[in-house]
Amino acid sequence: MAIEGAIITNLQEALKEDRKCLTQHSSFPDKEEIFRLSQESFAHTVQVCSDYREVSRILLSPNGDINLLTRIKRITYSEYMHRGKLLFYFNSQHPSTNVHPSPIPVDYLFEIYTGTLTNIIVHWVRSDDRISTIALREIMGYAQTHSPVELIYLTNFDEQADPDQPSHHFNS
Repeated sequence: MAIEGAIITNLQEALKEDRKCLTQHSSFPDKEEIFRLSQESFAHTVQVCSDYREVSRILLSPNGDINLLTRIKRITYSEYMHRGKLLFYFNSQHPSTNVHPSPIPVDYLFEIYTGTLTNIIVHWVRSDDRISTIALREIMGYAQTHSPVELIYLTNFDEQADPDQPSHHFNS
């Protein structure tokens, strides 16, 4: 419980620290800027995940504590409610918002958004793959700015050595 508490506390602090870089912009970022910001806006968060990677691998395993993942998702969701106000227009009267409103309610959109990013980190923690934290932040940047279908089109499956292993190589 003490280790889980430390993970949660440090993760919350890292998310808040990473949010600071999003407050330094006078306008809402476009898709390319959000991708670029992913290197900064996840730096502390990914470092905390890296610091706790080995113990988290055990805690997030099938024999671990499912409540830890629930707690992580809860604080991630809360953080992205804050970040959403910095990254996206929530005012439907603003001229740059979509002309066609999303058919998906905001709480579902944030569930998709935060669930995707959380699942990427959990996969990285559980994986034996030793991709760098920089590469992990890049993957998170792609996940924020591209749909799953777009990501499939960007992936070069021919370069993949083992078809049963996920590829981390994207065509730009």
